[in-house]
Amino acid sequence: MPEMPDRILIVEDEDTLCESLQRVFRRDGYEADIADSAETAFRLLEHNTYDLILTDVILPGISGIELIARYKEQNPDQKVIIMTAYASLQTAVEALRVGAVDFIVKPIMHDELKRMVKKALGR
Repeated sequence: MPEMPDRILIVEDEDTLCESLQRVFRRDGYEADIADSAETAFRLLEHNTYDLILTDVILPGISGIELIARYKEQNPDQKVIIMTAYASLQTAVEALRVGAVDFIVKPIMHDELKRMVKKALGR
């Protein structure tokens, strides 16, 4: 039986970044869904499971940190990488506190992010 591709949920409100990340990951053989807000992400997470969630910190409404904190209460093993335009020590600490496996600073370098994703998924 062929191996199932890893599934990634990209939570990012900036359309161009969201679409380019989705394209990059699909080209690499992942299934990639996108959500433009935490609320949309919660709806997708109700019906799907993902091997990895890739989320921005700053989202309309609920923040990426809050999204992860809430979701990991029921799903403590969920792997998460946090994206942020603001590389502060506080952001890094918050990301790790809610259980992110890694975080990346924007502008996103696709190669760096692909390496992080592979590492997070144990490939």
